[in-house]
Amino acid sequence: MTKTIATHNKIFHADEVTAVALLKLFTQDEIVVQRVDHNREDFSLFDMVIDISRKFDGVKYFDHHQHRGGKSSAGLIWEYLGVKKEYPKISKLVKLVDDNDVGIVKAKPFEYSSLIKCFNSDPIDSPSQDEAFDKAVEFAMTILESMKTSQESLLKAKEIVENSYYFNNNPHIIELENFTPHWTSYINGQTRAEIKAVVWQDEIDGKFKVKIPPKRVGSFELNGKALKQDSKNMEFVHSAGFFAVAKYL
Repeated sequence: MTKTIATHNKIFHADEVTAVALLKLFTQDEIVVQRVDHNREDFSLFDMVIDISRKFDGVKYFDHHQHRGGKSSAGLIWEYLGVKKEYPKISKLVKLVDDNDVGIVKAKPFEYSSLIKCFNSDPIDSPSQDEAFDKAVEFAMTILESMKTSQESLLKAKEIVENSYYFNNNPHIIELENFTPHWTSYINGQTRAEIKAVVWQDEIDGKFKVKIPPKRVGSFELNGKALKQDSKNMEFVHSAGFFAVAKYL
């Protein structure tokens, strides 16, 4: 299904760019954007109207200037999509866009909202401005899609960890049924302090691999003893002792 979206022309900001990117990523619709004059009165030909129209109803019209609540058009569209609880990191990014746009906290020069603004052409009323808007939307989609994929991978990782089991009945070693790079979010010194090692069998080469969990997510401090060099049983042991590849049994 095609949905035609109206937003304003001339200079664009992170809020309407992000709103359009969110609709493209989180709906099954083909999103077609028309950038129209700010003073346009007739929006009957459009399915949704974002950041202009002087109207807000949460269904078709999403002009945040008519909405009291500290949200930009990005926040209003995110609310409309109804998935903010499932994607908390995207919710945080949208909140940053909202805060910058409504004047709560100004974005720093190299933050997301400031980078989006850099896509505007010079002059802003040149024919290339619509192309610049499309490029900004693509940029926003690249970031948002990676965050969406990461969050979905975390949910899958949680399922994998929940289906894991003790390796050789050792209560200090967990074996994953499938590998996921996100297991450290659920197995670390703060969540599972008793687990001192995690092992899995690689789906490609069939070799068993082992890692020592971190003390906490993102930490280099290990929650177990560092692995020692062992040429008899190990094909490779990292010099830092956090990772090793076992030889074929």
